[in-house]
Amino acid sequence: MNGTNSETGTQAGKLRMNGSELAAMFTAAAAALERNVDAINALNVFPVPDGDTGTNMYLTMQSGIDDLSAMDEAPTASDAASAVYSGTFMGARGNSGVILSQFFKGFKEGLEGNVDCTPEDFARACSLARHNAYQSVANPVEGTMLTVITSIAEAAREAVDEGADIQTTLRNASAHAHETVAKTTSMLPVLQEAGVVDAGGQGLAVVIEGFRRSVAGEDANAEGYDIQVPEGGLSGSFRVSDEFLSAHEGDAYGYCTQFVVEAEGLDVDGLRDLMNVIAESTVVIGDGSRAMVHGHAEDPGRLVSVGVNAGSISKVKIENMDVQHSEFSSNLMTQGATTDANASVVTVAWGDGIARVFRELGSAHMVTGGNTMNPSVRDLLTAVDRSPADNVYLLPNNKNIIPTAKQAAERSSKNVHVVETVSIPQGIAALLGFNPDAVQEENLKSMEAAKGEVTTGEITKAVRDSTMDGVPVREGQYIGLLDGRLLATGDGLQETLLDLISQAEITDATHIGLYRGGMVSKSDADQCLEAIQNVYDALEIEDVYGGQPHYEFIISIE
Repeated sequence: MNGTNSETGTQAGKLRMNGSELAAMFTAAAAALERNVDAINALNVFPVPDGDTGTNMYLTMQSGIDDLSAMDEAPTASDAASAVYSGTFMGARGNSGVILSQFFKGFKEGLEGNVDCTPEDFARACSLARHNAYQSVANPVEGTMLTVITSIAEAAREAVDEGADIQTTLRNASAHAHETVAKTTSMLPVLQEAGVVDAGGQGLAVVIEGFRRSVAGEDANAEGYDIQVPEGGLSGSFRVSDEFLSAHEGDAYGYCTQFVVEAEGLDVDGLRDLMNVIAESTVVIGDGSRAMVHGHAEDPGRLVSVGVNAGSISKVKIENMDVQHSEFSSNLMTQGATTDANASVVTVAWGDGIARVFRELGSAHMVTGGNTMNPSVRDLLTAVDRSPADNVYLLPNNKNIIPTAKQAAERSSKNVHVVETVSIPQGIAALLGFNPDAVQEENLKSMEAAKGEVTTGEITKAVRDSTMDGVPVREGQYIGLLDGRLLATGDGLQETLLDLISQAEITDATHIGLYRGGMVSKSDADQCLEAIQNVYDALEIEDVYGGQPHYEFIISIE
């Protein structure tokens, strides 16, 4: 399925695309997005409130291609469009991904029952895509990907009214999308302040350019699919300015919350209205039985509660945008400052405080993950690829993530070394042992030795009655683990913490670090710190805000 005319090598003059050619066009769009993920990500102005726009759009698009590839027979145009829409709907990620799925809903509706796709069909699909995209957003804003969708629809209609063939229609649509993206900088003050074009709009322009290149019979090679920032706009580069990042360093964003709700007779419009009252950046899409909900709020529980009241929910995803904002800003600053490094470190961590510690110690990039939320191979590869050096040290910081980290190392084109850290304290120790100017053998030796000198403790609550390592545990009790072994239980946080530390080998220890979770108040942490200091007055005891979920304390004993 290369989407070309076997006689001419292009679709010049063609007035119909069959299902296989349409499928090739969609697949080329996914390839174009994949080639440009980093460039689109770097345009995020609200520093990553939905994760990275380019990543979200690519993964959403790839979900559609996965459904398309699963078809047993050569598809009709209607089949291809339906498969891509179904996949993008269920695989939509973030605001941009949800809107992108509505773009493809237009193709599903516009090609319903069609064997082929004509220029008229394409123009109708784009018009429906515009309608669906605007309808899905509670408060449409111009200067975003919505504006780019409008330009695509208008350009396609203009070309068809002039009798254009498929190739000319796509060329016109892509050119107008490109021009409109360049104008977004002047349409939104925040884009002008940051010095960039709209990330979602650029992503959509990449999709349409992928369409055009497929129809023109162009190869999907690396150079051919590297799409640069539009000329003629106020944007100077594919990067948010350092001045903007500094000015908005303290901004708070809350939580990006997304889920699917299913119920018979579901009132999608009513659900959208409800979400708009309690959240921002709301996008609600669906039909009478199923809807995808996306919104930003300080309290994600309110959105989830509304969803539960409306029907059965699934695919729940809640992301702390403040952590993403901090990581995004740090990563861009790092890219601008450390491009000459001989080596860099990528770490896996969760908790905004812990992430801050890793950044301050020199980690080039971080991947959010840990217990109950392990990152994928793709997540790790993306972080490794963004690293400013070809020689990368990857710290998984969790035993369950080590196999994934090794797979990512094997697949990367870079020289990736997995230092098998199994905890946050081990990761911090290993990073302290890293020297970007040292030779590989020295770094590996130093980092391995450093992680081995740390004992890790963890305090959390039991989620059910059980027996671990021969110790009976009741649901709701505090439990203390030392290097993964359950050694202490108790009804009080302070007593469990002291019990756990008493069982550690601290004869030669000089320092105990307490990384407190987001559920522990500073006053409670201070009381725990004082209690430990009263028993171990010769040791240096340090309280550090970690912000990690589920674990009241992560303890580093050195």
